[in-house]
Amino acid sequence: MAYNRDVAIISTAFVNQTEINSGIDRVKSKFAGEIEQIRYSLGEDWNGSDSIFFRVVLSDEVSRNSLRSASFTVQMHLIHEVEPEKYGLQSYFNFRSASEQRELKDPDWA
Repeated sequence: MAYNRDVAIISTAFVNQTEINSGIDRVKSKFAGEIEQIRYSLGEDWNGSDSIFFRVVLSDEVSRNSLRSASFTVQMHLIHEVEPEKYGLQSYFNFRSASEQRELKDPDWA
């Protein structure tokens, strides 16, 4: 994968990271207080397909009370706002609670 300012180039796709970041910001705004952080990385999945890997930190309250519905809703909004399919990207999602992130201190999620 190569980078050219705001455009990442992965094997078969040109990805405008400014557009991706704007989509993520819209989702974070829509779910203010429920989503603490959204990070992503670009690369290939296990099958060699160009992919975007989302890492979402949810508030502890959301994680405790409505993890299943919240994770589904956030996924749908990210797909709608980021539009990974227009770049030919497969989407993958991982979720973690804020307290879990505080305990693990994983820099890729911070």
